[in-house]
Amino acid sequence: MAKFLDTKDIISSVQQILKNAKERVILISPYIDFDSRDKILIEEKNENKIYVTIINGKKKNQLKFDTGIKNWIDSMDYVNYIFHKDLHAKCYLNEEEAVITSMNLYEASQKNDEMGILISKKYDAKAYDDLLKEVKRIIRKNKPSMTLKESPKKNSGFCIRCKSEIKLDPTHPYCKKDYQQWNKFKDENYDEKNGVCHICGKPNKSSLKKPACINCYKKNKSLF
Repeated sequence: MAKFLDTKDIISSVQQILKNAKERVILISPYIDFDSRDKILIEEKNENKIYVTIINGKKKNQLKFDTGIKNWIDSMDYVNYIFHKDLHAKCYLNEEEAVITSMNLYEASQKNDEMGILISKKYDAKAYDDLLKEVKRIIRKNKPSMTLKESPKKNSGFCIRCKSEIKLDPTHPYCKKDYQQWNKFKDENYDEKNGVCHICGKPNKSSLKKPACINCYKKNKSLF
């Protein structure tokens, strides 16, 4: 069940989301001004090769998101930035939990009276999955032109089951025929034992959740 959060709880929960992430962290906030604690946690994720995606949505002259912060983000291999001009949502998630809140990832916001809810994939799988789908839609809508890091010029990929050439899209790594077969069971963790990497086409135990080999994933993290 969803858990109500007050301002203090929100701050603590966001930090726990960063600390506990084992696969990914996505931070969505119109206004961003990282404090020292956030920076340390993000740097730790980068050192541990855990991907962090930061989505921001206000003009750069409206917040303390200066060249220094952009350079800080760009210096880390596992941290990516996306600008979304129509963003108003505030949401912070890892692979297991998500916080939806009124609070920006902005130090001044922590002094306000804010509210939010904590969603756990373990107890609210549908709500979490619906949220993740919307987050992925926002990412797809704004990449690659809005990312700081260079995005791949390649626009074709491979069906992870039959290796036929299809549109490069890690969220849809099957051709139409094989997707219909996969859709009968809808197991996003199912490994295609005779499958291939969606990006390079080389043999790989790919799945809908992890459609690329580790080398392609590292080189093309802005796609995920």
